Amino acid sequence: MMKRAATILILAASLTGCMTTTADPLDLYLKGQLEAEKGHLPLAIASLTEAIEKNPKMGLAYIARGDAYKQQGDYGKAATDFEQAVKLEPYNFNANFQLGLMYQYLKRFADAVLAYQKAVEIRPLDAEANMNLAMAYTQLGQPLRGLPYAQRAVQGNGDSPQTHANLGILYAQIGYDTAAIDSLKRSIELNSRQPEVYVNLGQEYINAGKFDQAKNVLETARSLAPSPLVSDRLGVAFYKLQEYEQANASFQDALRLDPSYYSALNGLGVVAMSRALVTTPPDVNRAKEALAYWNRSLMIKPDQDVIQKLVNKYTPAQ
Repeated sequence: MMKRAATILILAASLTGCMTTTADPLDLYLKGQLEAEKGHLPLAIASLTEAIEKNPKMGLAYIARGDAYKQQGDYGKAATDFEQAVKLEPYNFNANFQLGLMYQYLKRFADAVLAYQKAVEIRPLDAEANMNLAMAYTQLGQPLRGLPYAQRAVQGNGDSPQTHANLGILYAQIGYDTAAIDSLKRSIELNSRQPEVYVNLGQEYINAGKFDQAKNVLETARSLAPSPLVSDRLGVAFYKLQEYEQANASFQDALRLDPSYYSALNGLGVVAMSRALVTTPPDVNRAKEALAYWNRSLMIKPDQDVIQKLVNKYTPAQ
C-alpha cells in the first residue's frame, strides 16, 4: 500500500512539471497594455519586451513599448521602437506620427519632416499631423514650405484655438504680420485664457507698429500669467508710445521676476539713454545709468553686438 502511494506522488509531481506552458505573445502584449494604463510603466515595458522577444514581428508591441518609453521621457528608445514599427507596418499612421513626434523632441527636424510626410500620405486630412509637419518645417528653418500644411490643418480641424495659434506663429515666422494677427486673434476669440497667444499677438502688433493694441493685449497676458517675457514686451510697447515711466516700471518688473533677464536690462538702458538725449543739455547722469544697464547685460550675455556697439559709442576711449 505504501509503495503504491509513493508511486502516485512521484507521478503527480512529474505531471505538474509537464503542465508548464509558454506565455503567448498576444497575452504578454495585452498585459503590457494593461500595466501601462495603470501607470506601471516598467512592468509594461518588461511584458512588451518579452512579447517582442517571442514575436519580433509584432508591430503593435513596438508601438506600445515606444509609447511607454515616451511617457518615461526616454525619447531615444521610443524613437527606436517606432522606427521598427514603421519597418514592420509602413502604412501604420500612428507609428509614423509618433516617430515624427519623437524626432521633434530629439530636435531631428529633417527626420521629423519625413516621418510626418508619410503620416500625412496615409491620412491627408489629419489636422494634428499636418500642423506638426508645418511646425517641423518651421523648426528646420523652412516655414514657407510648412504653410500649406498648417492651412490644411485649420481647414481640417475647424475652430481649434491651438491650430489657429500655430498658424499665426507660422505666419509670423514668414513675415506675414497681418495674417499672423488675424490667426492669433481668432485663437483668442475661441479661448480667451491663453497668455502665450496674447504674448505672440502683442509681439506681432509691435512688429506692425500698432503699439496701443500691443500694450492692451500684453497687459491682459500679464494679468493671466505674469512672466519676465510679458513684462519685457510690455516695456517695449510703452517705450514705443514714449511712455517712459511705464516702460521703466515694466522692465524693472521683468528683472524682479528674473534678475538675469538681460533683455530687460537692455530696455532700461534704452529708456535711460532716450531720456538723456531729450533734455537740453543732454542729461549725463542718465547716460551713465544707461551704460551701467548695458554693461550689466553684457556681463550676463557677452555676445550682443548691438549692445556692445552702443557701449563703445558712448564710452570714451581709455
